[in-house]
Amino acid sequence: MIRFTKVFLKSRGMEVKISIIIPIFNAQRHLEKCLWSILNQSFQNFEVICIDDGSNDNSFGILNEFQKKDDRFYIYKQNHQGASIARNLGIKKAKGEYIQFLDSDDYFEKDLLNNMYDYAKKYNADLVVCSSKKIDENNNIIESLSPTFPINKQITPFKKVFNKKDFKDDIFSLFSTVVWNKLIKKTLLIDNSIEFPPLKIYEDISFVHSLVICADKIVAFDEELINYRCHTRSLSNNRNKNTIEAIKSCVYLKEFLKEKGYLPKYEKAYKKAFINHIRAELSYCNNDEYEQFLKDFKKLLPYDWQNYKSALQKNEITYEYLNHIIGNKKVMLWGASLFLEQLLDKKEKNPNILGIIDKNPTLKGKKFQDYLIYSPSDINKIKPNGVILTVYSNNETIYQSLKKEFKIKYPNIELLPNIFERGPNADRTN
Repeated sequence: MIRFTKVFLKSRGMEVKISIIIPIFNAQRHLEKCLWSILNQSFQNFEVICIDDGSNDNSFGILNEFQKKDDRFYIYKQNHQGASIARNLGIKKAKGEYIQFLDSDDYFEKDLLNNMYDYAKKYNADLVVCSSKKIDENNNIIESLSPTFPINKQITPFKKVFNKKDFKDDIFSLFSTVVWNKLIKKTLLIDNSIEFPPLKIYEDISFVHSLVICADKIVAFDEELINYRCHTRSLSNNRNKNTIEAIKSCVYLKEFLKEKGYLPKYEKAYKKAFINHIRAELSYCNNDEYEQFLKDFKKLLPYDWQNYKSALQKNEITYEYLNHIIGNKKVMLWGASLFLEQLLDKKEKNPNILGIIDKNPTLKGKKFQDYLIYSPSDINKIKPNGVILTVYSNNETIYQSLKKEFKIKYPNIELLPNIFERGPNADRTN
């Protein structure tokens, strides 16, 4: 039984400021924490639209308990159709001036709504974006102060109004395509007919990029107000089996840009985003999945696929090939990425790898596949012969800025070839 220890505001009949939309599917493990994080907000003028997407656990029962005690909860049921259809239903039902999405296993910090709303009003913004922390199944922080997720801090201005005109070629490179760190003015959705495409996964790619291209006033601020639960292994397993869905979402985006008349002017930005999404998703694929992806890609884009030939290359960097790059040098690897998790897992420790460098301060001092994690400031103390940037090279803006930063800060340390730019295999896209 859920215990409610306080009486919450009942706002039916009031003018709702924020509609919080939550798709729910078999979320009983984390759902209560998610919902409590809403009720405990310092900002209380909201409604909560919960769409049960055919759950067969106790999720619906938990929702009912909250609704009985607080009539700002609205519950809708549908057959299992995925988050995309659920969120579109939530948008149709929303009465708020602004819309905020939340996933059922994540949760807000108490000032999330208050701060997002304040920025929206202060700047008359169509879209407000905040930062987040990554947490594990037990609510432990596993990543904080990331320079790239969910905001690309290398190029995104903070507490300043901007839009597509200020970032003609990079407008899709500023934010990750998660929906839950964005407060959206409802009229932005309605006036531009923006909705989630009918995909079971990757629907957020088309949706978020459409928001960004249509918004006249965007404001971002660097406060970590959302706790994003990262199910690393289940996520990667789901992604690599559905990689082509990311491409379908990009195709939906292209059609949207055509319809709105944005494609000619922002085609370079679109192509850059498309290439980034291709590279990001290929990094999850094994050889068989990669071969299937190539077939699906060529079938989906029979006349255009060769325009993306370079992005379609999958460098099969093996542990042995990594050792070949290192040779007898004493090196450090920059970035405790999923790539390293896959590459170093269950492999004998290489004594020439002195450790991992990562900007995430919560990781410093921890071990990653038997290698100790250091902060960038430790490089000059350890003095390796070289450093290999093993971060994902899917985002060109981020990757290029890291290379420039390294050369300025560590001029006496060799920057070894990036493993994603060198592969032992020939072109397999033919």
